[in-house]
Amino acid sequence: MQAQHLIISIFVVTLSGALKLQFAYGFLGSHVPITELAAAALIAYAAYAFDRGVENKEDEKRGSGFKKALLLTALIAMVGTFVLYPNPALVIPFLVAYLYAKGIGGYRLKGGSGTKNCIVALTWSLGILIFLGAVTLPVVLVCLFFFCKSFVNTVIYDVRDVDKDRMAGILTIPTILTRVQVTSLLLGLSLVAHVVVFGAYFTGLIAGIDVLLISSVHSTFYIIAYCNRFEMFRNALVDGEWILYTGYTILRDCIL
Repeated sequence: MQAQHLIISIFVVTLSGALKLQFAYGFLGSHVPITELAAAALIAYAAYAFDRGVENKEDEKRGSGFKKALLLTALIAMVGTFVLYPNPALVIPFLVAYLYAKGIGGYRLKGGSGTKNCIVALTWSLGILIFLGAVTLPVVLVCLFFFCKSFVNTVIYDVRDVDKDRMAGILTIPTILTRVQVTSLLLGLSLVAHVVVFGAYFTGLIAGIDVLLISSVHSTFYIIAYCNRFEMFRNALVDGEWILYTGYTILRDCIL
């Protein structure tokens, strides 16, 4: 059962990783090349599968065969990424993923007190920046938007594990702050991120106001829900948010 849940999570994260890039291009008024879309999916898969495949205490219940399969497929995905999109800069997300999951000499980027949340969010936004291939104001705003969204989502998953983390003495944002403070922090960060992109839309810098509006309402809903002990549909509503937004855009385009 645990393996089945992990496979579903990997699928959702992989698809969401590709769709984030698709929406990033859409917010900038263009379309993502299919090779970049596929490469983004492979990066998301490789990073997530590697993190779940390395030896660590939280994953010790998984069989060694399953872990080896995750590591092998992560390596294949990494090679496939460079075949599809041979940009040396993509070494950076893979290097960060390695330092996050495995580390060097006992040092890992998977630290507490918000460090791991920043690292994960930075990796997502940096990958998008590399694919977009430019450092302009609209691109930076879009990447910062995805940084904030990813940061919020990683903290929400820390809320789920807050009791276990407290017992283990692991410092995370939800173990340091009260539930009300965590909720306020995430709502405030989400509000600022959406206000900034709304302003960018009305000044003509980015597109996609309907998706941004849906994102603002949806984010508010799941932040309040999952910061206050709601547990159902977390993968679908949080990790799968860009899958849901894609479903909306497909329906919108069919109707209009």
